[in-house]
Amino acid sequence: MLFIGIEVMKIRILSRKSDLAIIQAREFSDYLQSKHPFVEIEFLTRSTSGDKDLKTPLSEMPTEGVFTNDLRDELINNKCDLIVHSWKDLPIEVGEKTKIAATLKRADKRDILFLKKNITLDSKKITILCSSPRRQYNLENFIENYLPQKFDEVCFENIRGNIPTRFKKFLEDPNSDGFIVAKAAIDRLLLNNYSEFNELKTTLKKYINECLWSVLPLSINPCSPGQGALAIETRIKDNKLNEILNDINFSKDYSNVIQERNILKNYGGGCHQKIGVSYISHKLGLVVSKRGEDENGNHFESWDFIDPKDISFSSNTTDEIYPENLKNYKIFSRKQLNENIDDINNLQNKCIYVSRISSIPDKSKIQSNNVIWTSGLRTWKNLSERGIWVNGTSDGLGEDFDKDINALTNNPWVKLTHSHSPESSIKNKIETYQLQSIDFEIDIEKKKYFYWMSSSAFKASIDKYPKIIEKYHFCGPGNTYNEISKILGNDKNLFVELSYDSWKKKLLKA
Repeated sequence: MLFIGIEVMKIRILSRKSDLAIIQAREFSDYLQSKHPFVEIEFLTRSTSGDKDLKTPLSEMPTEGVFTNDLRDELINNKCDLIVHSWKDLPIEVGEKTKIAATLKRADKRDILFLKKNITLDSKKITILCSSPRRQYNLENFIENYLPQKFDEVCFENIRGNIPTRFKKFLEDPNSDGFIVAKAAIDRLLLNNYSEFNELKTTLKKYINECLWSVLPLSINPCSPGQGALAIETRIKDNKLNEILNDINFSKDYSNVIQERNILKNYGGGCHQKIGVSYISHKLGLVVSKRGEDENGNHFESWDFIDPKDISFSSNTTDEIYPENLKNYKIFSRKQLNENIDDINNLQNKCIYVSRISSIPDKSKIQSNNVIWTSGLRTWKNLSERGIWVNGTSDGLGEDFDKDINALTNNPWVKLTHSHSPESSIKNKIETYQLQSIDFEIDIEKKKYFYWMSSSAFKASIDKYPKIIEKYHFCGPGNTYNEISKILGNDKNLFVELSYDSWKKKLLKA
């Protein structure tokens, strides 16, 4: 077929038969044709051995690639031209005859936990439907520390099938309380624009409305390597197609997935392991989260920022760092503004961003139809101890870091903060506390390295001690960084560190 002398290239796209796999194939096709409109697409589907065996837990299946090897055979035998996989389904080694030629812009890496709204609050046991060793390993810690309910025992039961099937099983099973799944799967099922899936979307929304949900933070629940990303597999010798795919490849996302998979490979590889790894691209650098258990049963866990400036610092004494400890760190007192409690209590069907625990006055009561989002894990934990259900967190990466919950709610955002907070992406604010100046002392002759947990603290300190500007400054990558960088005028002495504890540990080489 020809259009004005341009030959149309026909591409046969193969995927699994599930609704999600078909949507992913269509998503890829749409993007490919937006960049190369003279491509003609034929869609093919096939069931894999993993699709046919719905009883065996994935962790007990004898080989990797149970969702991909059958499709690869079709590709090698020239019965299709490319395959659209979920990256996380692929074995570490894909063989010598094919290659992963491209990936699209990566969807959400995180998992999402659903609990039945009628869960017994005084129950001593909670049962989660989950077949992933990684998720099970991480969920015990999450459930223990970040839910308003406290349980003596966390149990896991196997569940298989596509997303709607698993959701239905979960809600109809009287013995189950929770269900965990990749958020990218939920997003793709709910946000696609293909009319044939409208009934599916309606059903899925009905299921979600029967649940409480929390998007699990990557800092303590890193994803399966490649989760949320699509892998486009082709024959190695198919040069023309590979050239086209290279042109549309999202190289940063591709690189992050490869890094995640390499780490898993170093631990032995495979979805049977209790290992999560997430590479998170941030405008200021790269965030890397790792958590799991190696083959010898040793726990490992890290949450690090890789600064492109690649400058290392060290100190031999706490005399050079400020604050030396958080216990004695106090630049302001915080006075709650009780006159605004009614404004908080009257909030309904809003997404409420909570910057710190003091943002919610003690006497206020949050309505259950609101979505609660915190700036970090410490605030999440404090709110859960007050009996407040939290839906997610910016994980210390900043208020502007994409919350990505449009599939779950369209509620408008409102931020609870102090009366002199800087402008941010959330314009609607309720002032819930006031910063009050107190007398504080800093021995600036000795201090060389400073960690700031707010731009207000930085401003108050340089007003009293202007020479501080000449020192080395560290903070998280959100609004605090944005505001301090404005004052410094450049970033030569401003650096990102994800937490005070990690900053102190690195400086002192503890």
